[in-house]
Amino acid sequence: FHQCVRLGRFDTDRTISFIPPDGEFELMRYRTTENVNLPFKVLPVVREMGKTRIEYEVLIKSNFSAKLSATNMVVTIPTPPNATKCRIKVTGSGAGKAKYNPEENAIVWRISRFQGLQELALTAVVDLTPMTKPVAWSRPPIALDFQVLMFTASGLLVRFLKVFEKSNYQSVKWVRYMTKAGSYEIRI
Repeated sequence: FHQCVRLGRFDTDRTISFIPPDGEFELMRYRTTENVNLPFKVLPVVREMGKTRIEYEVLIKSNFSAKLSATNMVVTIPTPPNATKCRIKVTGSGAGKAKYNPEENAIVWRISRFQGLQELALTAVVDLTPMTKPVAWSRPPIALDFQVLMFTASGLLVRFLKVFEKSNYQSVKWVRYMTKAGSYEIRI
């Protein structure tokens, strides 16, 4: 909780009572590990075709309302360090753009807006150079970065917001929910 919250009141009746500071501020931050409704389902298939080629099929489904959308989504799909060439295709409405980034040893897929209840897919074929000393690829996880406004993965919602104003100050009351990716990784 922000330091302006009266903790005694919260302990007794679970009401968050506070005198807000001037300007915009974060009232509360929380973390949960139970009953989490993940915003995306990622279904990756990675096939190692001998020692010279890897094929990727990555399907991403959004699990939130069609009225909402994720913005500035970046999907990082790891490739082996001996990758040389990459042929990539993305499908779906507003599927964005993907390109091979050799500095990161990854395919970086950028999607500006990912609508709710939508599916997008990426297929790629990565050519590999033969290695003098064969080293097993550790298959790092696929990482997602995104923001979804007005969506809470935990289901926590504000039921009502009352403002008691003793002076003639005009207050504007509003609540903003934002789900950010944090550490959103999928094993391949």
